[in-house]
Amino acid sequence: MVEWPVSGERITGRDDYVAVNREYPEGWSVRVLRIVAGDGEAVSGVEVPHEGVGTFRAVSFWTVRDGRIVRGTEYWTSPGADPRPAWWAAYTDPM
Repeated sequence: MVEWPVSGERITGRDDYVAVNREYPEGWSVRVLRIVAGDGEAVSGVEVPHEGVGTFRAVSFWTVRDGRIVRGTEYWTSPGADPRPAWWAAYTDPM
């Protein structure tokens, strides 16, 4: 099972997860930014650029048993999709 909390969706089963990725519009690729793993868990950060759809970033938390992913939670967004509130601009710098 993989959950996408940002869009409020859950994918149950390997076949549906593969189908979602297979049906995504052609032209996408994945650039791995970072992977941290240990003791049955892994976290990945990736960038998924697509010329026609835009650039996405995802951070994913995976649970692994017997060498297989059994659960995941992925947080997808686009760079700049969530503008910073004006009240905290004094404490942050734009990237």
